[in-house]
Amino acid sequence: MSKQFQARRLEGIDQNPWVEFVQLANESEAVNLGQGFPDFAPPEFTVEAFKHAVSGNIMLNQYTRGFGHPPLVKILAQFFGKLLEQDLDPLKNVLVTVGAYGALFSAFQALVDEGDEVILIEPYFDCYEPMTKMAGGCPVFVPLQPPPAHDGQLMSSGDWQLDPAELARKFTPRTKAIVINSPNNPLGKVFSRAELELIAELCKKHNVLCFSDEVYQWLVYDEEKHISIGMLSLGMAPP
Repeated sequence: MSKQFQARRLEGIDQNPWVEFVQLANESEAVNLGQGFPDFAPPEFTVEAFKHAVSGNIMLNQYTRGFGHPPLVKILAQFFGKLLEQDLDPLKNVLVTVGAYGALFSAFQALVDEGDEVILIEPYFDCYEPMTKMAGGCPVFVPLQPPPAHDGQLMSSGDWQLDPAELARKFTPRTKAIVINSPNNPLGKVFSRAELELIAELCKKHNVLCFSDEVYQWLVYDEEKHISIGMLSLGMAPP
């Protein structure tokens, strides 16, 4: 077939590591540790809530508000408002999506335009780069730097740091957004308040959006503390 049916914007981003590793695991009869496969039943209260939802109120089976069912967005606004120590408007500050991928894809498609630069902090979760390119944007990379090696000394993910000068150089008049992921996948790093304040100040200075992926915010160990960049009093709260 001579005609190209795949959109040109997919060129170079059609390789998915999850698909590749699942195929390799199946071919090699290996244990796949690349993804989570829950092997336990859901809690009983969720089962009962589901039963009630599908049988107790037939109106819940109808089309609802596109941005999220009103009772749901109200609860989410109250819950995350407490976490962020802010008053969130459930009808303006909350959008219900089909999972985290859906939220990220919607953000990239709605806010990144052709030729916009999007800063990605390396290492990053695999979907950020293709989503940037799918929206017509140009990914710009800035790496977390490991500390100097010391014989016999254990290294923590928290030891990996952004170079403030290098990060500042990545911001240009074409920069539209920066993506942060804390705790970070795959490194596990939890960004400190000082690091988040640095990012927030640069975003404010250059009028840049921040896509903050906090899907792992409950997976924090030892004495680390997750801080949402939306909590900072630096103009990073939802509009």
